Amino acid sequence: MKRSGYLVLGLLALMASAVWSRERAHASGVEPVRGAPVVNAVAGVPSMPYWRDIPLWPERSPVLQAGIDALAHEAWALTHPSLLVYRPTVPSTRTAVLVFPGGGYKTLAIGPRSTLGLYGSDVCSWLADAGITCVLVKYRVPNTGCNWNPVTRRHEAPTIPMALQDAQRAMALVRYNAEAWGIEPNRIGVMGFSAGGNLAVLTSTGFATRAYSAFDAADAVSIRPDFAIPVYPGHMTMEHKNLRPRDSEAARQLNSDIVVSSAVPPTLLIHANDDPVDPVDYSVVYEQALREVGVDVSLIRYETGGHAFGVHRQGTDSDRWTQDAMRWLGEIGMR
Repeated sequence: MKRSGYLVLGLLALMASAVWSRERAHASGVEPVRGAPVVNAVAGVPSMPYWRDIPLWPERSPVLQAGIDALAHEAWALTHPSLLVYRPTVPSTRTAVLVFPGGGYKTLAIGPRSTLGLYGSDVCSWLADAGITCVLVKYRVPNTGCNWNPVTRRHEAPTIPMALQDAQRAMALVRYNAEAWGIEPNRIGVMGFSAGGNLAVLTSTGFATRAYSAFDAADAVSIRPDFAIPVYPGHMTMEHKNLRPRDSEAARQLNSDIVVSSAVPPTLLIHANDDPVDPVDYSVVYEQALREVGVDVSLIRYETGGHAFGVHRQGTDSDRWTQDAMRWLGEIGMR
């Protein structure tokens, strides 16, 4: 087939996907969400269809517009962040978990090969099957959090912390709409993987200061998570402030961006001892810091699992982490 034929078929497929999304949104009969407009679902069919796709910021928001300007030079930027809300498939526990995917603050690891499932559908299916509302946060990228510059060979921090802004706004929107979504406002936690694990840490430690100016009524509610589950979190040590050598005592200290206090919510850390990307020491140093200030913290270390295991079973010790996490949620009264 000639190239023009392939292009026509591709356009037809996109049109069909868009029609399917519009029909599904119409059939769901959802009501407008408070604090954000409702839009159609993104193209693609995850294994577990999400209930709705909700923009994080109104189009007129200065935060959104500043981000669009800052990312204008990036070829594959995600400039319009949103929430994918997956509802419980069994009687609800009235608990919700905001999930932050990984990707090194360069991209979002929620494509077809993601160990979280397409658009996070596998991790959200696991939570929904336990009666928990799952909110997949599509935060802005790239370079919207601490990231590695392969040209300068240094870690860099963005001028505007857009990923953290999005995470905090997501917490505000979910809590603001909690009653309408069948969620208890004091049963909302965060979970993140790799760079998303770092974002879960920043969200559960930096809630006293909003990373953006309040915009609407949704920004009047608390942005403190009620619990946190960082899974193999990255960017956790002073190595990411470019201290060298990497194995020095100074470089292995907790990243100064992470300010702990006794107000940090109960935290469960998940990590594999053989992680070649984000060493288990990243979670160890954070656990020690939380324990020193009296936070309810647990670290579960698995002998095998590597990095980015997500919720996919791979015949390693880390396959048990989802059961361990559910047990922990029960112990802190969130199931």
